[in-house]
Amino acid sequence: MQFMFIAFGVIMFIAVIITIMKVVKGTGNHTGTSSSGGYRAPTDEETARLCRTLEADKLYDIAKGLEDEDGHKEDYSKWLSYMSAAAEKGYAPAQREIGLYHKYDDNMLAINFLERAAQAGDGKAAYELAYIYRHGISGGTPAIDKDLDKAFKCVTPLAEKGDPDAQKALADLYYYEKDDEKCALKWYLKAAEQGDLEAMHEAGDLYGFNDEMEKSKEMYLKAAEHGYAEAECSLGNYFTDVEPDLKQAMEWYKKASDHGDTFASCRVGEMYLNGEGVLKDAYAAVDYFQKAASEGSLYGKYLLGKCYFEGTGVTQDYKKAIELYKDAARYDSDAQYALAMCYLTGEGVKKSSDKAVSYLTKASRENVEAAYKLGEIYYNGEGVKKDEEKARELWRRAARRGNKDAAESLKIYFGERIDD
Repeated sequence: MQFMFIAFGVIMFIAVIITIMKVVKGTGNHTGTSSSGGYRAPTDEETARLCRTLEADKLYDIAKGLEDEDGHKEDYSKWLSYMSAAAEKGYAPAQREIGLYHKYDDNMLAINFLERAAQAGDGKAAYELAYIYRHGISGGTPAIDKDLDKAFKCVTPLAEKGDPDAQKALADLYYYEKDDEKCALKWYLKAAEQGDLEAMHEAGDLYGFNDEMEKSKEMYLKAAEHGYAEAECSLGNYFTDVEPDLKQAMEWYKKASDHGDTFASCRVGEMYLNGEGVLKDAYAAVDYFQKAASEGSLYGKYLLGKCYFEGTGVTQDYKKAIELYKDAARYDSDAQYALAMCYLTGEGVKKSSDKAVSYLTKASRENVEAAYKLGEIYYNGEGVKKDEEKARELWRRAARRGNKDAAESLKIYFGERIDD
């Protein structure tokens, strides 16, 4: 009997050992989650075989091949398997991708992968880390607090070694967090010297803010030569406001529009509508407003809505106009003001003082016409409780930003003048 108990014990011990060996073997073949938490098991045998046998850079290329130009994945499960396998094999670009994948979900895991990539010399990963620490993350677990010291530490070593992404991130930190334009410009220029188009544009902006307009134009031109849309749009602004040449402005805005800049599309449309640098062409204007709107521009939706409301270049359609205004009014102050006026007059919608005041209140933070109109409503008590002090406050705000009607109302009703 004693012998039987001993034999049974030996058999159980062997069974446990075999089970442990199977688990260890499975882990070694990447059929489960790795110790770092980043690896995702392949979903089929062929994917598993490739993840096991291919080099990290090849796996990364396969994963990127599953993305379209907007970053959408053809097969998300396979993308994750290939990319995480490449990351586990130490490929820094893949570690960056997996880090960004976990951002807003498992934030510590995201930071872990981004740090590994940055330590391997990936400037883009360092840039992303610096951004996280610049702003903090409230979504995901755990929340990440803003920490500028960590942000600087993420990018400074790589910036000093000459990485343009890290140099650009360091410039952002100096400009937006330290209000140090001199240091910011220094690092933007270093990145620009290495061909970073965004840094060229940022340097152009900084030169412009300091009234060094020739240097500003020079930087914009360098970036625009490579088809950088923001620089092309900035050149359109330059030839509109600084060195007026509306034909040149139109050329640059069109180039920027062709490269996807929605503000440039809006400007081309406005110039066609007003005959600035070109013959008036309402139909061409509508085409450009439609282009901007279809690419997500709220201002483009407002401008297109205005065309439908007025019947400019299209058949008048109040319903379509209101739909566009409402969509744009989520954030665009011009659309908020236009919609408020519709509710005041009852054009295209049922009259509603409450909705008009609500939209005017939102718009008045940025739109001086809305601030003036809201002041008028409060002064006269139209649909709201009469409040002269509120009216004065709104008129002051509008007058200081150049609204002549508000300045005149202050003068007439309160004997108050706003200095020019």
